[in-house]
Amino acid sequence: MKLAFFPGCSAKSSGMKYAKTSLELMRKLDLDVSCLEFNCCGTHVIEEYNEDIWLAMNARNLALAEDIGADIVTTCPACYQNLKKASIKLKDEDKLKEVNAVLASINREYKGNTSVFHVVEIFSKLSKKITVDSKLKVAAYYGCQILRPPELGINDDVENPSIFESLLEKVGFEVVDFKAKTECCGGPLLLTDSDAFKKRAVSIVLEAKKCGADCIATLCPLCQFSLEIAQDKFPIEPFTSLIVNNIID
Repeated sequence: MKLAFFPGCSAKSSGMKYAKTSLELMRKLDLDVSCLEFNCCGTHVIEEYNEDIWLAMNARNLALAEDIGADIVTTCPACYQNLKKASIKLKDEDKLKEVNAVLASINREYKGNTSVFHVVEIFSKLSKKITVDSKLKVAAYYGCQILRPPELGINDDVENPSIFESLLEKVGFEVVDFKAKTECCGGPLLLTDSDAFKKRAVSIVLEAKKCGADCIATLCPLCQFSLEIAQDKFPIEPFTSLIVNNIID
C-alpha cells in the first residue's frame, strides 16, 4: 500500500510529537509513505461557511495523493472526517464535475480513487510486526470524533470500540478497562466555557487513575492538547509516541 501522510494543521504545534512519531513508526515498518504539499482540510468551519470552497480544498488534497497512486493517512480525526466526507460527496458525478472545473485552474483533476485512513487503522493491520518492551498500564482514549458519526468514523462499535485497545495489547502494553474511553475531552468548550472544559477533561484523567493506568494513550491531537492543559501531572501521550519510545527494533 502506498500512503500519503496528511499531517493536519496541528502537526505544526500541539500535534507535532504525534505527527513525528507516526511518520517514524511508518518508516520503521518500511511503509511506502510520502509527504506532499497538502492544504488545510478546512475543518467544519469552512464547510458551514461555503461548502463549495470546502469541497474544492479537500478535492485538491485527494487529487495530490491520487496523482502518485497513494491513499491518505492522517493522525487527526477532524482531518480524517473532512477528507472522508469529501471523498464520499465526490462520488456524485455532478459534484465531481463541478469541483474538477475549479481544480482545472490549478492544473489538477480528481478522478475519485483516493481512500482515507486514520493511523490507528493502518497500525492495527501491522500489529504483528510491532513489539514493545514496557510494563506500562495504558488507558486507551478514543475521544468522541473518531467514532462519530458512524458513517464518517473508523469501522468499529461506536459505544464500545476495541480496535485501539487491541492494537496496544497486541504490541505488548497492558491495557486497563477504561470506561471514559469514548467521552468527549471538552476541547470545543475551551474558548467558550473554560470551567466546563476543565471539569470535563479532568474527569477523564481521574477515571484513568481510578482504573490503575500509568498514562493515557490518545489518537486525537485535540484530545491530547485538552487533557494536557487541563492538568499537568498525569502523563498523556500520543499512542505512536508510546510505541516508538518502547519498541524493540
